[in-house]
Amino acid sequence: MKFVKYQLEISDIAAHLLTVKLSFKPVSNIHELLLPAWIPGSYMIRDFARNIVSISAADTSGPLRLQQLDKQRWQLHCTGRTVTVTYQVYAYDISVRAAYIDDEVAVLNPASLCLSVSALEQLPHRLHISKPKSRVTKNWRLASALARAEGTDFLGFGEYQAANYQLLIDSPVLAGHFQLAQFSIDGIEHYLLVTGDNLTDLPRFSRDVEKICRQQIKTFGSLPADLTSYWFLLWVTEDGYGGLEHLNSTLLLCSRFDLPAPYAAEIDDNYQNLLALCSHEYFHTWWVKRLKPACFTQYQLTAEQYTPQLWLYEGFTSYYDDLALVRAGLIDSQSYVKTLEKTISRVTRNPSDTQQSLTDSSFTAWTKFYKQDENAVNAVVSYYAKGALLALCLDAWLRDHNSSLDDVVRRLWQQYLPSGTPDNALQTVLNQMGFTELATLTDSWLNQAASLPLAQWIPALGLELTLRPMQHADDFGGVSTDTLPFIGAQTKLVNGLLQLTQVYCDGNAHQAGLMTGDQLLALDGRKITQSSLPQLLKRYRHGSSLTLHFYRKDRLLQSNLTLNSALQQVAVLTVAGQAKCDNWLWRTEQD
Repeated sequence: MKFVKYQLEISDIAAHLLTVKLSFKPVSNIHELLLPAWIPGSYMIRDFARNIVSISAADTSGPLRLQQLDKQRWQLHCTGRTVTVTYQVYAYDISVRAAYIDDEVAVLNPASLCLSVSALEQLPHRLHISKPKSRVTKNWRLASALARAEGTDFLGFGEYQAANYQLLIDSPVLAGHFQLAQFSIDGIEHYLLVTGDNLTDLPRFSRDVEKICRQQIKTFGSLPADLTSYWFLLWVTEDGYGGLEHLNSTLLLCSRFDLPAPYAAEIDDNYQNLLALCSHEYFHTWWVKRLKPACFTQYQLTAEQYTPQLWLYEGFTSYYDDLALVRAGLIDSQSYVKTLEKTISRVTRNPSDTQQSLTDSSFTAWTKFYKQDENAVNAVVSYYAKGALLALCLDAWLRDHNSSLDDVVRRLWQQYLPSGTPDNALQTVLNQMGFTELATLTDSWLNQAASLPLAQWIPALGLELTLRPMQHADDFGGVSTDTLPFIGAQTKLVNGLLQLTQVYCDGNAHQAGLMTGDQLLALDGRKITQSSLPQLLKRYRHGSSLTLHFYRKDRLLQSNLTLNSALQQVAVLTVAGQAKCDNWLWRTEQD
């Protein structure tokens, strides 16, 4: 047997259990079996092996000794005969990173299910998936970017194959009830799969996604040479959102209300967010899945793998995802500017903007960005959002000097594929292109914990940026005539009381000595509720000092809350130069 084979059976839908049989021919007396601790593209230790319920091994001579070495590794003692390792996996993770089973859908990431076999990772790997034997799965189909083995029908259960283990775990599988649309670009078939029975306009959705794909291809000049097909695997739930990139596919999670409604002519905010998600993950086809940090050319999946470059890969992708929508003619410039206001405000609203650099945010993603707590607004910068703003600054500077970020992206793609980018790749390319001043600026923008000079540079894009005070927790930009004071804290209703969940450093609540977890009771002797607090605040002038009563754990306390003016933190963008703005937001596709 010159390959490694997995037989996967959904053995108990109600209990969310999978049975996996791993078979291989040993090449030594001892092999190590390992399940990844994380999945590429999501930089957090997931410990997938914790979902293994039971495991055993045998060959034709009988049971084999299988010793667990740590949380994710087993040592297998072999006799030379073909080995079968049988194990059960619990699959009930509603995310795009692991595995999930119910009576409507099975979402299967091989990274969370398929044990690797030491010394055999480079052999061909086969994955045989049996159709569940249940009345509710009678009409189920199966989709994956994995190559079908001979005898397996299109969208059929059966055997799929990958050239090696890394390719196997980079190919999610989705089975269940779904609709499928298809379009071709440059001879490459693209598939859009939507699970469930939804009231949606799938042909329109497919047309819109095709426009986005064509626009992203224009950014790079062509599709990757090794791409043979591409799959958008969209898992529709009651409430969910997210995506994860793969070599020839993406697994997406959304709410059914994110899908375009039948007969709806306009693109609402929910649908725009879904299109941006599709755009983001498709951009990763080039930017992460093929060109990536040099240290990621060989993933080490047993522990954290650090890079200071996530701002480049996720930040630039976040810049181009929304930009593709307006360039493809799906949204107008006004809608895009509104979206850009939100992106800017997500960064500038938080004290963390001047507390953590982009390179540090990238490097510490494992323990900070992916494990945010109540202090995140004060300490953790999003390398997605601020990385996108860095891209915006770069694009503005470059366009003011007769170039564009598109030129830089293509240069990086051509120069560093397939070896991967070193940590200073962007600065190197800028210097090579003659932009030494920008290379020096970029180095400081990346490594200093400071606000980006957006207002200075985006006039080159025809925009003018001003900042105004934040007025409430959901204030993410735009012109406002309201003068509502902001208490400087996020709140939620807990057991009927308004509880502080995040307190902004140097904000009004912080200056009053309030802490996360405090429960607000009364303001100047008047009861505080979720709806009454903003109404009460409207009745006081800035600078007013109010008596606040609150619980801290089981103690009743009192403090003076002064309504000082909030810092200038929320973005307002205006188009000051229409010609420059139009030149930047050039459109290649029109409705």
